[in-house]
Amino acid sequence: MDTREFINRYARSPLGIGALLLALGAAAIAAVLGAPPPVYLSLALALIFSSFVAALVTGLGPGAAVREGEREAREKARSRMAKAGEARKRLAALRLPEGPVARARDLLVLEAGRLIETFEGSGAWDPEAAQAVVDSLDLVDAWQREADEAATERRFSLPDRNPFPEAAERTASALRDKAALISSHRAAAAGELPPVDRVAIEEELK
Repeated sequence: MDTREFINRYARSPLGIGALLLALGAAAIAAVLGAPPPVYLSLALALIFSSFVAALVTGLGPGAAVREGEREAREKARSRMAKAGEARKRLAALRLPEGPVARARDLLVLEAGRLIETFEGSGAWDPEAAQAVVDSLDLVDAWQREADEAATERRFSLPDRNPFPEAAERTASALRDKAALISSHRAAAAGELPPVDRVAIEEELK
């Protein structure tokens, strides 16, 4: 955490906000009592500075900044996982024709569900895995648009304006890759050992 980041996090923390409110309150009282603007503004700045220095000296400031950083990280995780959860719901609700894309979608939905369950159970998550769920929805949407366009072109004997050879197979392959990424990153974030390593450990203990 650099100096600028520390100051920003401290200012957003309850301790920093409390110091600011204290300084503003003191300045407001001074103003009510008839102090001129330069006096009550200087008072507010002096209180803000002194409280910041005191927080540094006592260690309360760094602790508040760290806790604020942790809170922001949790909020970011919740936001990203909420988007992943919404994408998973939409993927699961899509009515796809039987074929490789539908099967790959089902695998993706399964792994995305495990990712969300892990986050809800332990808070462990991975930003790349969460983004992979969202990206997978975009992949299926793009494939559906291509399939609809191709069906219209066949119906009316129109030329193929946007050729997409082997669209289903390529989309399914991309979805399987996303599912594999989600699975491996989820396991790493949760601290799970791969099955081969777990078996190897059990064999060593015998």
